[in-house]
Amino acid sequence: MLVGNPTARTGKAARSIDRALTGMAGVGLEPEFFATLPNGATVAALADRLEREDVARVVYLGGDGTFAESAKGIILARERSGVDVPLGMLPMGTANDQGRSFGISAGIRALETNIQTIVEGCEQWLDVGRIEALDANGEVERSDLWFDNCGFGLSARILAQRNRDRERVQKLPLVNMLYRDKLVYAGAAFSELFRSMVGGPHGSLFSCEVVVDGEVVEWVGLTDLAINGTILYGGEWIFVDDAKADDGKFEVLPFRSHADWVTAAIGSHKKNPVTGDDLEVVGLRGRDFRRGGQIDIRLFRPSGAAEIPAQIDGEEFVSADRYRIDNLFHHLRIIVPENAHWI
Repeated sequence: MLVGNPTARTGKAARSIDRALTGMAGVGLEPEFFATLPNGATVAALADRLEREDVARVVYLGGDGTFAESAKGIILARERSGVDVPLGMLPMGTANDQGRSFGISAGIRALETNIQTIVEGCEQWLDVGRIEALDANGEVERSDLWFDNCGFGLSARILAQRNRDRERVQKLPLVNMLYRDKLVYAGAAFSELFRSMVGGPHGSLFSCEVVVDGEVVEWVGLTDLAINGTILYGGEWIFVDDAKADDGKFEVLPFRSHADWVTAAIGSHKKNPVTGDDLEVVGLRGRDFRRGGQIDIRLFRPSGAAEIPAQIDGEEFVSADRYRIDNLFHHLRIIVPENAHWI
């Protein structure tokens, strides 16, 4: 079952879908196409289709959003009827954390190689995150699943601005062909960084109390708090070099001040040869973090400050002052290269 959105990327996705269907048929995979649906209807509709029990695997083609919808459909079908299939990847997105964390490149040029990976059928477990936003009484306001990372603060604000910019750009002929993908994100990042620094620290910094598997830690003066599930963050950064996607643990990462945010972006780039062990040799500490499977977060913002934005897998999530995050151990089977490694 090939899941994709034929209207994505101003129609270019339709051509990619056609090539994928042809390539899959050429190696005997007998593909059937399933078009994503608007307004969140994909998950339930895909689960309904899987419960007919004639699908061997689901393959997504697209970005992080299509990955998430396909994975949630698989999980819903398993929870409702016990039908369980693995998820294969034909990523087309820019970050591609899931694919790159296991050696799967994105784009049309990687299509043939990625189809061959699906043919070979090597599977690996993936831990899944469940996030619950809690109200003042501790009641669940909203719950969702995530597969890559979630976060609170400046990075979530940048993603929200990126989404607004992307919506505006898509309405402008010619401009939408040039100012897209990483350029839109870079523009939003620069805009939000500048706005937060000019506006002063009180409107952008926050504090938190985090309980990680029973250990209580307090962090003050943060721009960001990130919880990461895969080794790669944003497709380019490795904040914890021994992170694993299937160990029942997430990494909880605080970012203090704008300088720390920028330093982390430079020092933790995946092509940076300096490791945590190297830092210890010269007497410097690596990035502060906690690791665990059950995480309770309380956020504290200055009086009168705006709500702290939140994101899951690069999309906006409801803002709250308290969240509960659980690692759902080995909750999704994914198809990866036999020699899986990050790229």
